[in-house]
Parts: sequence; structure tokens; C-alpha cells
Amino acid sequence: MKRNILVSSVLIALGLNHTALYADVYESNYQSDLEDEFMDYYGGEEFVSIATGTQKSVSKAPAVASVITADQIRLMGATDIDEILENVPGLHVTRRSNSNSPIYVIRGIFTRFNPQVLMLINGIPITNIFVGNRGQIWGGMPVEAISRIEVIRGPGSAVYGADAFSGTINIITKTPDEIGSTEFGARYGSFNTWDTWFATSGKLGEYSASMVYEYHDTDGHNEIIDADAQTRLDSLLGTNASLAPGPMVNFRTHHDLRLELHGENLTMRAGIQEREVGTGAGIVEALSPSTVGASTRINADVTYAVPNMPENASLTLSGNYFSATQEYDSDLILYPAGTDLGGGVYPDGVVGNPEVFERHYRGAAVYSYDGYKDHEIRLGTGYNFNEIYKVQESKNFALGPNGEVLLPGSPIVDVSDTPFVFLPERARESYYFYGQDIWQISNDWEMTTGVRYDKYNDFGSTANPRLALVWSTSLKLTTKFLYGKAFRAPSFANLYNINNPAALGNPDLNPEKIETTEIAFDYRPSSSFNAALSLFHYEWKDIIRFQRDPGEIATVAQNTGKNSGEGFELEFNWKASSQLDLQGNFSYQDSKNDETDLVVDMVPRWQSHLLINYQMSDTWNMNWSINHIANRDRDISDNRQEIEDYTLFNFTLRWHDINDQFSTALIVKNIFNKDAREPTPSNNGVANIPGDLPLPRRNISLEVRYKF
Repeated sequence: MKRNILVSSVLIALGLNHTALYADVYESNYQSDLEDEFMDYYGGEEFVSIATGTQKSVSKAPAVASVITADQIRLMGATDIDEILENVPGLHVTRRSNSNSPIYVIRGIFTRFNPQVLMLINGIPITNIFVGNRGQIWGGMPVEAISRIEVIRGPGSAVYGADAFSGTINIITKTPDEIGSTEFGARYGSFNTWDTWFATSGKLGEYSASMVYEYHDTDGHNEIIDADAQTRLDSLLGTNASLAPGPMVNFRTHHDLRLELHGENLTMRAGIQEREVGTGAGIVEALSPSTVGASTRINADVTYAVPNMPENASLTLSGNYFSATQEYDSDLILYPAGTDLGGGVYPDGVVGNPEVFERHYRGAAVYSYDGYKDHEIRLGTGYNFNEIYKVQESKNFALGPNGEVLLPGSPIVDVSDTPFVFLPERARESYYFYGQDIWQISNDWEMTTGVRYDKYNDFGSTANPRLALVWSTSLKLTTKFLYGKAFRAPSFANLYNINNPAALGNPDLNPEKIETTEIAFDYRPSSSFNAALSLFHYEWKDIIRFQRDPGEIATVAQNTGKNSGEGFELEFNWKASSQLDLQGNFSYQDSKNDETDLVVDMVPRWQSHLLINYQMSDTWNMNWSINHIANRDRDISDNRQEIEDYTLFNFTLRWHDINDQFSTALIVKNIFNKDAREPTPSNNGVANIPGDLPLPRRNISLEVRYKF
């Protein structure tokens, strides 16, 4: 299963061509009619914009893409996007101890902070520049405002720039027309979990307007952590400070508000997300039940389609604002009261409160022209200004505001606005240009080429090309040959971390780079069945890791190492009858460190998912989902037992009245109460949480909705 996968696939495709070539008698309008039939059947649900910036059917899109719609989300009983993403082929949602935050592992590409996956809301990045991910206090995202989720597996920097590396996730919110009426809903379930939401839409003069408000409050699943980092310190130093065995701390309170205003040429959106969350198994993998992390994320965007453009041309102007915070409403206790780090006892625990406030301004222009014969040209340019405008820190360890050593027992002191804060306030500017050409070479061949150039003021420039050849091999089969490069921008923590006893930044870093080759097949023998197979190979270079130089205490961010990976993703959709729908996928990946020739640990080699949806009657629906995760390796120095595979079963039973005004649902997750766990890392064979990170056991919720 090495690079021969790709060679074999080319031969398969060529063989299929001999048996299923288009005859000359098939005119292009026949192909168009066929695509219209598919569109009628699928209701536009299998169309994706994330691959090119324009609508394309998934089968013809120049990328390996998945689309999950609002109807599918509702039927599967998902309440957070992580439950949805786990169903995407080749994507596994694992967890890290810090706030139980998700890590989206796509095709075996795994790092602790997960900056290699770009998340967009309506095509706009929500990346935090502090560590390069969606925020240290992410806290999840509810689903009632979501119209659809589009996922690209593979590089996307030729369109979206930085961090569209292993994959891109675009969350598209509901328009006023999609909401259509007013809806109120509520849900109560295990772990004392409450969800309520309210959605409404209407007219404001010539504009359509909508509002969606969602509230979430939960104690969170509280599976027991048998031993933590403090347990290990206690055993070394003879203390008794650990709170383990003890429950995970997964309480959460969310407020989400989304507003939209749509006109003929103008679209305006705004959103506010407020979070208060617990620390999971601890920020440094030591239980900390009294700490409350908080964040506020605000986004606003405006898009204007310039009217009265020449025939076949369009020009869109856009601007957006995004801000995010990392705060602590109570002291962040790294290690509990009574801990001894080797220099004396901290009677109130080791306390550090790193708070970060950042904001982003972006402007862009996109010009499209399809007046040339067989060509559709798309040109874009933009400017981004990102800054961490405020950094606050208080602590009782390391160095104080005057450079003094804070000995165990010292009070908490504020080092904000001093040279001894953990991160300086900095700004980043960048601009970009990109071009894309979709060339209809013939009736059954289409080639998409593109390149994007990004220039940054802090680490230089990068250019990332793409090439996609989409071949309508037959009326039932589409074959894609894909190539692309992408980059991951160094985060501010990578570049500028200071006064951190564990990890220091390096301003001389280069961006991470990846080069990916893919072959994909989409087979649609009828309107009731389709199957897709994608095969991939990638080379990941200049990986940014924190490493310790000889004789040094702290680790320093460095470009080092190279990983490679390959594998396949197989998926199908089958409408077995007017009542029964089956969807499934099966994925394999083999990723390794090319320097050591060792497999990448902690990520599943095999994963599979099955969704069964049964429309029992006009008013009753039953949905089953089955998720299987297998073959996760530990680090070669880790002597713990092998990580257990797991299979989770979820079930949703839904009823609605004949007018679809009132509905209720029973949602059961992890039906068989499986003790499933995500692996925790080890350092030189030592794991802070030796028992791994438990996932929620069986949990049940009841839901009601009413439209009026």
C-alpha cells in the first residue's frame, strides 16, 4: 500500500476508459440534462463552493469534498459540529486534555494544537494567531444556525491561503429564506445538559433579515481520571497534592447569536459566541476543578456584488472583522495546592493566568469572467491585518514584574506590560493575489489550474499552486487527478513566546509546507446510489516542533523533520428504498516520520462510519450511526498497553406532526455504554495521564421543536 496505490489507480482509470468511453453521438447538452437530473434528485445538496469559490457538484469539483446538510444534521441528532465531522471520511475528532478541546485529524496529520486545519464561517477564517488554531478556549459550536458544512480533504492554500493544509472546513449559516419562519426549541439530557434556541426571519424593507440565538449549559461528562501529572510529581517528591482519582472538569456555558441581512447585491452578517468552560483533565494534565476559562468571539462581514458589470463578468467586494479572546474568570491553577516542583511547596498551587486578546481585519476583491470560449477566469486579491493587541498575565512562579524570582509561596503578581510577560503584543500584515482558470478542454475533460501568492511582513512570502484534471470517464463515472501545495503560517506562540520555562519562540521560522497528489473516482450508476474512492499521498516538510538544544533547559520552536502519508477513503450513499437510506465510509491511512521511519502515533489507521436512516412513516423517523476507530499506535518509548479500538452506536428517534410544526426527538449516544478513550501523549516513555482520556459514556436527551 505504498506509492503503487497511485500508479495502480491510473491503470484502473485507463482500463475503465476502454469499456466506457463516450461515443461521439453524446452531445454536451445531453450531459447537461443528466446533471440536471442529478440536481433534481439531490435537491442541490451535493453542490459545493469551497473547492473553487463557485458552485460545483461534488462529483465534478476539483477536490475531494464532503457536504453535510442541515436536514442530515437534524436527523442524526447532532448537537455540536464535532459529532458531524466525525462522519467525514478520513477525518477523526480526537481530544486533548486542555479543556477537552477537539483535534481534527485529517489523513493522519496530527499535532497537539491542530493549526493544520482551516475552519471558515461563510468562507471567512476564524483562525486565532496566538497558537494558530480555533482558540485555546474553543468550547464547541452548536448546529441550529448551520445550513451546511463543506469539508475539503487535502490542500486548499491556492484558494484560501494559510492553514488550508490538511483540510478546510467551511460552516455555512442559514439565510433568512432558509429559516423561513419562527422556531423555538429546547433539549434536556444527561450531565444536566440544557439547550435552547430561537430562530426567526422576516423582511426589513427590501432586505431579508434573520436572527438565531442558541444557549447551551452542561455539567459535562465526568468520567474519572485515575492518575494525572500531579500524581507523578507526588510519587517523585513525596507530596500528596493530586486530585486524582477525580472527575474530568467539562462544564460549559455557551451563548451564540447570529444575525443576517440579505439584499439584491448586499449581504451583511454578524455573530457573537461567548464561552465559559472547564479545563477537562487540566491545562498541564493535572486536574483543576476550580478554573473557569472564558472566551468571546465576534465576527462581522459585508459582501457587495457590484451591479451593472459587463456581460459574463462579476466583481465582488468584501470586508470582515473577527476578534477572539482567551481569558480566565478564576485563577488558572496549573498544579494544585500543596504541589512541590522541586524547590518548595506552593500552598495555593501553581497559578498562571495567560490572557490574549486579538483582532483581525480583512478586505478582498474577486473578479470572475466566463466570456472566453471554454474558460472561466477567477482573480482575487486581499489584505489582512491581524494583531494581538493586549496580553495580560498574572502568576506566582518564574519571574515577577521586576525580574525577581517568585519563590514557592509568593503571592500572585501581575506581569502585564512588563518585559517578563509570556508573549509580546505584535501585529501581522499580509496581502495576496490569486488566479484560477477552469478550462473545459472537451465535453468530458475539465482542467482547473490556480496559484496564490501570499506575502507576510514577519516570515516572508510563499506561492502555492494547484492542478486538477476532472475526466467524465463515462456517463456514470468521473475520475479526478489532483495536485496541490499548501502552507501553515507560524503562529505567534511559535515565533514570539518569551519567559516560558518550557517553550520559547523562534522569529526565524519558515512556514510548514505540504505537497499532495490524489486520484479520486466518483461512480453514480443510478439516482439512488453513488460511491466514491479517493487515494492520496503527501509529503509534509519544515514541520514546526519545540525541541531542546543540547545543554538547554527550555525547548525552542524549530523547523525540523518530514512526515509522509498515504491511504484511501471509500464512501457510498444508497437510497435502498423510498424509506431507507444508507451512508457509509471506510478509511485507511499510513503516515510516518521519514527521519525515524516510525508510524505517527495516536492517530487511527483504520476508521469506518455507517449511517442508517429509516423513514418509518410520514411522521416518524429513526436514525442509527455507528463509528469504528481502530489501530492507533503509541510512541515507541511508551510502554503502556495498546490503545483499545472502539465502536460507538448512536440512535435518534424523531416524530413530527403532519404539518411539520411540532416535533420531538429521543437522542441516545453511546447506546451500549462503551468505555471509549482517546490516547494521551507520553514524553520519553512517561505519560501524565496513563489511563488515556475517556469519552462520554451513554447519554440520553429529549428534544422539542415548535414552528409558528
